[in-house]
Amino acid sequence: MTDALHGFLTILDLLGLLMLGLYFLQMLLSATLPRPRRLYPADEALRFTFVVPALNEDAVIEATVRNLREVAPDARVAVIDDGSEDRTAELVERLARNDAGVILLRRSAPEARQGKGKAMNWAVSILLRDLRAAGADLQKQVFVVVDADGRVTPGLLPEARRVLAHADVVAAQARVRIRQSPGKLGLKNVVGRMLEQQQDLEFFITRHIQLMRSWWHSAALCGNGQFMRASYVASMFDAGQTPWPDVLLEDFGSAVEARLVNPRHRLVFLEEAVTQQGLPDLCRFSRQRARWTQGTMQCLPYLAQLWRRPVPVLARLDLSYFILGPWLSGIIVLSFLTQPLRWAMGTQGLVLDAKVSLIITVINLIIQLQWVARYQRENRLSPGRTAFTLASLPVYGFALFLSLPMAYRHYFMGRVTWDKSLRHAEPGHTEPGEGQPGELLTVGRGSD
Repeated sequence: MTDALHGFLTILDLLGLLMLGLYFLQMLLSATLPRPRRLYPADEALRFTFVVPALNEDAVIEATVRNLREVAPDARVAVIDDGSEDRTAELVERLARNDAGVILLRRSAPEARQGKGKAMNWAVSILLRDLRAAGADLQKQVFVVVDADGRVTPGLLPEARRVLAHADVVAAQARVRIRQSPGKLGLKNVVGRMLEQQQDLEFFITRHIQLMRSWWHSAALCGNGQFMRASYVASMFDAGQTPWPDVLLEDFGSAVEARLVNPRHRLVFLEEAVTQQGLPDLCRFSRQRARWTQGTMQCLPYLAQLWRRPVPVLARLDLSYFILGPWLSGIIVLSFLTQPLRWAMGTQGLVLDAKVSLIITVINLIIQLQWVARYQRENRLSPGRTAFTLASLPVYGFALFLSLPMAYRHYFMGRVTWDKSLRHAEPGHTEPGEGQPGELLTVGRGSD
């Protein structure tokens, strides 16, 4: 019994070390690889349609539509009201009466509230029908998914025109930034502010990971700020497939689908940003991440297809690592849960030399510190704000740890219903700043 337990714990610890090594490799490549160069001239013939899924979003939807129309007056804005019970449809309808560039698409029960992916597929099929009826060149039409609280920066569409000028680019993902909640920092909101700070830092790190993925043309799609070429979307419908699969992480699933359809397809990352609200509540943040984790777990069937289809090797490895991420993270949870058993049975698994353990700890610490240093440099954070960012790291880690068991429980119980993220009204829109009350972090153009 003791020998069998020792063997199990040793295998568990070895897998944990393997996961740690893969994580270190990903961070190393993300931190050191130079940016890919894009030399394509802008395609001024491209036409954009923003697609905004909305369910009970009356606190933010009007400001979002106005932002999209102001920043991109030549683009259309199609809002999908997915059975809202508040004033979402009323507000969009009022805007549409005075602006032909705004379209309201309403879903009613029982079709409504069946998931974002189904809502997207339904709405885009209608938009495609209208484009075809108008004789539009679908190769020059692009759908842009924006969350109901999303705000696009003026440079986003010009950058998209340069990237999508390449015919093989079928999808792109914009950078995401977090707008922090207004008001002064206090004891009641300090945890929430820490979470918002870490969410922006997380997306900063994700930006570097996405730039790394751009080398093998496989940027992950994240929903908010997702660009999809209409001709590709139409080809999926024509083949009897849905562009957005019926999983909780439909945006990532759509990226995998695009890669599987044709090895020539490119998915690229855009440096210009879409901003969104953060989640300043520990419980809601953990539930959101649990939903994302469960959505990734639902993508496990793609793994076999990635290794059967002619997908580029680096893209195959990267996508496989992402899909296996929740399962590999489960090793950490299991290792933590076995600590009482190890103590009770007086046995351990893999015992590392103290120097090796110290080296691993130092490497992990250096990784975190160098990201914070880069983040500080890009956003020109004050010493106090930098210290606040460092102090927020344990809070963020704890929230992620809480989300893992929740995701496993929902996955194995077959439960796919989650609370949607709640938005809050904002007192006017301010560009990211130093983090003063009501502001966000500056979107800088530093060396990183």
